[in-house]
Amino acid sequence: MPQPFSPHPGGPRAHSAAELVHRVSDPFGAIIAEFNYFVAERVLYVCWHGHLTGELVIRVAEASLPWIEQLHPLGLVNDKRGTTGDWGDSIDWIQFEWLPRAKQNGLFAFAYVMDPDTPMSLENTSVADAIGEELDLRLFYSLPVAWKWLRQRVQKTSNTSAA
Repeated sequence: MPQPFSPHPGGPRAHSAAELVHRVSDPFGAIIAEFNYFVAERVLYVCWHGHLTGELVIRVAEASLPWIEQLHPLGLVNDKRGTTGDWGDSIDWIQFEWLPRAKQNGLFAFAYVMDPDTPMSLENTSVADAIGEELDLRLFYSLPVAWKWLRQRVQKTSNTSAA
């Protein structure tokens, strides 16, 4: 049975336990993304693997939509540390297909985690910029810092909507 993501194995928990809800594979069967959901925080964590193309990014984004529609996460951690590739050609699909549906189902905050040693290409930056025009997006080099920011954003929104 697949194990859910744990940012601090054996250590103190900074957030609730994750539930592994889905894995996406490339055409050759290699896992390219795993979706973990943190119920208490209402956050979907997407951990990417390998060399990514626009086609693979669209495949993962398409696969995320049923989970976004079912779970209604408020935030998303997009962890692309350790990945390579250019996926700028996915911008139109992300902008005109994925973003409207994600927003419609409550997603408003997007924490983009990347390697500090791997600069983002201009094409990939255009995808992040398109997302940032519609959602509260921040770029991070540290997963714990990304979680802290996202947790604050989600709590702030949850408190505002509960009032």
